Amino acid sequence: MAIPPEDFRCPISLELMSDPVILATGQTYDRLSIQRWLDAGHRTCPKTKQFLTDIKLIPNYALRSLIYQWAQTNGVDLKKPAESFSSPVSSVCGIGERDGLMRLKTLVEDLVKSLCSTDLRTRCDAIKEIRDLAKESKEIRICIVEAGAIARILPLLSCRVSQTEEIAVDALLDLSMDDENKVGLVAEGAVDAIVYALKAGSMDTRVKAAATLASLAMVDVNKATIGRRSDAIPALAKLLAEGNTRGRKEALSVFRSLCMYPDNKVRVVTAGVIPLLIALLTNGSTDITESSLTLLDFLSASEEGRHALCREPAMPALVKLLKNGTARSKEHAVAVLSSLCMNSRKNTFLAFNAGALEYCMDLMQRGSLRARRKAFALVKAFREFGNDKNCGSLNSLAKIRRNM
Repeated sequence: MAIPPEDFRCPISLELMSDPVILATGQTYDRLSIQRWLDAGHRTCPKTKQFLTDIKLIPNYALRSLIYQWAQTNGVDLKKPAESFSSPVSSVCGIGERDGLMRLKTLVEDLVKSLCSTDLRTRCDAIKEIRDLAKESKEIRICIVEAGAIARILPLLSCRVSQTEEIAVDALLDLSMDDENKVGLVAEGAVDAIVYALKAGSMDTRVKAAATLASLAMVDVNKATIGRRSDAIPALAKLLAEGNTRGRKEALSVFRSLCMYPDNKVRVVTAGVIPLLIALLTNGSTDITESSLTLLDFLSASEEGRHALCREPAMPALVKLLKNGTARSKEHAVAVLSSLCMNSRKNTFLAFNAGALEYCMDLMQRGSLRARRKAFALVKAFREFGNDKNCGSLNSLAKIRRNM
């Protein structure tokens, strides 16, 4: 009897999986085995020992398709679980629609086979059709993934034909629209292929690769996986530095998602992103300025981020945005200044001498709730570090605080 590949076996039962599902940690188990584990009261991942903040089980359609292909090829009788393996589209189809469903599955399977063709035009035509189908509905996207398309699409991201690479990334972006597929794509190794496209593709391909990473990073478990990929953050930093407007927006979007995972903040700082963000405060569009400030707000909450900010001429740009920025820009600018000035006499005097006091006083009256609180903290810091004749008494500050 054929021996199943290691990746096809459940880490708990060590048996061939018939219904693989993905846990919040990104590990895949057979549904029956992991459900028994959870039903027994366990709230950790059996393999990684990580605590589970979410016990949702996400079907790994791509792996399941590969397992059943292997089983069929090797004569292994593997019954499909009735409630979970049936396609979501079949569960809502009437008898009259099932013929259409079977034709759709046949079409998708033929397209996936065409992705392996030695003829470049055939592959390009197939990936175009898959991309267009993926835009139509979640049910069709699941059908595409179940047919094993992901494993066939990933090599196209490095085929060195710009048009095909761009269409392949576009197809992955469409397939990543659903949470189930976001985790499944990463589990199949999509991050490596997407990062390659981000580094070596045309500008359009790089932009779409960043957009795909932004989509994948919306799921918490993927934030850590993407961040740990050694060249992912540097490649995004390069796009931020030299990309077009859309490329910069997509890079900023990925960074914002990744930085919700604490370890990624250090990686972003180490990649030299902060000087790029400071430059964008004065040279970018309103959208880019606001996005850059949002990211600086995240990064300034870490010690590494504050140290990096202190090495750059950030104070004048931040204070200028306190004066002339949008409401959102002012909120993030005062938050960054507050982080920099807490327990730092040097930064407090730099901010004061740059004229921050006047604009903070205004924000305390007119800003958002968070902006008012941060402005109050900053004005209080000015007062406590000796600039009292310009800041008013602590009693007057307390009065303003009560009115916030």
